[in-house]
Amino acid sequence: MKIINFKFLTTIALTVLFFFNCSNNDDTPNEGNETTTGYAFWLITDTSDSSGLILTSEEMLSGDINPTDESYNLIGAARTAGISYKGAIYNTSNNTGDSGIQKFTYEDNSLSDAGFISVGESAFIFEMISETAGYYTDSDRSRTAIQTFNPETMQRTGEIDIADKMAPYMTDDVVLTRLGSFMVASEGFLYTQVFFFNASGVHAFDKTYVAVIDTNTNEFVNMAEYNDYLYLGYDRKNTNFVTKADNGTIYLAAPIGIANEIGSKCIRINAGETDFDASWEVDFNEIIGEEGSFLLGGPAVSGDKLYVKLKSEGMAPDYSNFTNIDGEFYIIDINNTSVATKIEEIPSSGGQQYGNHGPTEIDGLIYFLVSSDTYQGYYTYNLTTGEVLEAITFEGGMPCQLVKINE
Repeated sequence: MKIINFKFLTTIALTVLFFFNCSNNDDTPNEGNETTTGYAFWLITDTSDSSGLILTSEEMLSGDINPTDESYNLIGAARTAGISYKGAIYNTSNNTGDSGIQKFTYEDNSLSDAGFISVGESAFIFEMISETAGYYTDSDRSRTAIQTFNPETMQRTGEIDIADKMAPYMTDDVVLTRLGSFMVASEGFLYTQVFFFNASGVHAFDKTYVAVIDTNTNEFVNMAEYNDYLYLGYDRKNTNFVTKADNGTIYLAAPIGIANEIGSKCIRINAGETDFDASWEVDFNEIIGEEGSFLLGGPAVSGDKLYVKLKSEGMAPDYSNFTNIDGEFYIIDINNTSVATKIEEIPSSGGQQYGNHGPTEIDGLIYFLVSSDTYQGYYTYNLTTGEVLEAITFEGGMPCQLVKINE
């Protein structure tokens, strides 16, 4: 792996379970023709229970920000942040922290409760494809079915049970199944991971399985298979481990593999396809030059580049160095994944116990969350000029998500 430690000049033209429990996911959400625009930030204000607030602003924030001086809604769980879609915020819990899909409408720079669908498990995922069609997982209701709902009325509408499609994989070793970890829609298909667990609670196969659903008919199309096990998406939207490019290609990353084996990869499903692109992957061990790579966020995808947050040193087998402030920011060439550029201007960020928002593109800038003992805020990378700037510094709270509303 060739690492280019290139120092970007700002004067020339030119973010294990606790951690990941804190997207602007560049997929079907955020498509629309709304005229009102705003921005929303999720911040943890009490690290003992991850409660906090959703801060909203009609303009993108900049400079030093005291969150309590802004418009905000208190929420019971800020680390498991939600997304924006067609003029509303869809969060992963309600104001008191109950797990489920919470809709907030956005008007006059404030959020209003617009419905809640309770979900029995805390680790669930969801996706919308229109104002009246959405999908989510709920293992307490079914371990073989994708649930459907109406985002407009916020009512569950049914389910898509794929038990018969999972049956061929139900060997004697499999004692439990689950759907989820990520969910994304692209080019008329819905994709979500399928798990087959053994008695030890470990995925039974050294393969990754993804169910592909035709969103026009809600019928199963294919069980995509990748010849290694990856925990894609890690049950969080805001880490941006799963991102859809503008051309419809889906990039899917994972920090760990089978039995929590440390080592991160990114793979992809090309636009309109129903199986993995076997010719393409990023092995993050090659980026850092050693085993034990651990992806902390991303990829954001823009043009022919990936933008990621990655521990600069391998994770220790006992995770003893998870709290180190060694998260660095890299640009990877999609067409030549052996080339990675470290962005030297952005200071190092923390892993466990710190904010976990993955890199995201908004308004021609890549926003990189820096979260450490001494700093909480965002740096930006200008996609046109390459300029790197310190953009937002929070004087209170720990950021876990940033989205553009009504994009």
